[in-house]
Amino acid sequence: MTVQFVGCYLFLSHPYLNLHRFAWGYERLPFQTRLLMAPLLRWAQQSPWILHYASHLAMNGYFFSHGIGPSEVVEFWLDIPCVLIAGWVAVRIFQASSRRHLLGWLVYPLFLILCTVSCILHTVQNYRFVYDLPSLAFFSIGLYLIYFRKPRFLLVALFAIATLNRETTLFLIPFFLLSELTVPDNDETAPPALGPPVLPFRIPAVHRLPWKRLLRPDVVITATLLLAYWIVWHLFIFHFFRHNASEYYPRVQFNLYCFRRLRYWPQLFSACGFLLPLLPAFRKHVHNAQLRLWMWIIPLWYAVMFTWGILVETRVFAELLPFVAVLATLTAEESLAAAFARRQDAQQQPGERLPRAA
Repeated sequence: MTVQFVGCYLFLSHPYLNLHRFAWGYERLPFQTRLLMAPLLRWAQQSPWILHYASHLAMNGYFFSHGIGPSEVVEFWLDIPCVLIAGWVAVRIFQASSRRHLLGWLVYPLFLILCTVSCILHTVQNYRFVYDLPSLAFFSIGLYLIYFRKPRFLLVALFAIATLNRETTLFLIPFFLLSELTVPDNDETAPPALGPPVLPFRIPAVHRLPWKRLLRPDVVITATLLLAYWIVWHLFIFHFFRHNASEYYPRVQFNLYCFRRLRYWPQLFSACGFLLPLLPAFRKHVHNAQLRLWMWIIPLWYAVMFTWGILVETRVFAELLPFVAVLATLTAEESLAAAFARRQDAQQQPGERLPRAA
């Protein structure tokens, strides 16, 4: 399934960037600033082995009717592990957050379906960017490190590398801060949990969020390091490529135009497999406190993309797909369990009345 998705992604969409110009630092802004993949593409375009391999593949017109170059070969073999990593993170988070473990087998196929809808099934703006699927992998690993409370230096190291690939790593900071508002169930310093939940994480207060937890030195230092690095890097890289042509400007006017035209609505709402408007309505089915808090990032993400992204390019929500797949599966699992419980109660009630009547 993963190989089929990556193949369709590469050959049913169109590269927006001139990959030769991108590899050598002459593409437009802000695309050129996302340059982590540039050295790899530059190597591929000069490697005799990759060039020979690509020319050999291009002879097969049945599979590669539009041809294939060294950059596409590298993209294909790089994107497969990127998608696998992101799907694996979704499965692991589901396994750790599910109370029933009934639909774990559904998480990865659902994740790939969401990827297909968001990245391939386009009627307009059917473009791809070489850094998109690597960004999906980097962001997913960041969510994994945050959710499972891995050592902070791993998150800082990942953030430093992933920011070179795409600026959406900035959203890892609010994910990190919201996670710090919850505590593990085995935290001996937290007050005892009220009620029945036996969850991986919970909020150590009944009526309000413990915002003071964000003032702990380790949290402040980590968040400040991440934010400072992000700002310094982007000031430097935009200055370094200041002479490149630019498409870096707000997209609010174009997005408003799309919302005023009914023909754009199917693709606008197809982001994350049409699930974004539904998730808030089923929020009560997500019993994991950490994931419920993470859901507040979705409107923040949408607001930022409404300003700086093109919403019909639903790939701008790709980093959220593992998280959305987990939320959707948890919601389906709890809804099915509740429906099954109601059905059992309905079947048992008539049988309970007979002995009382007798």
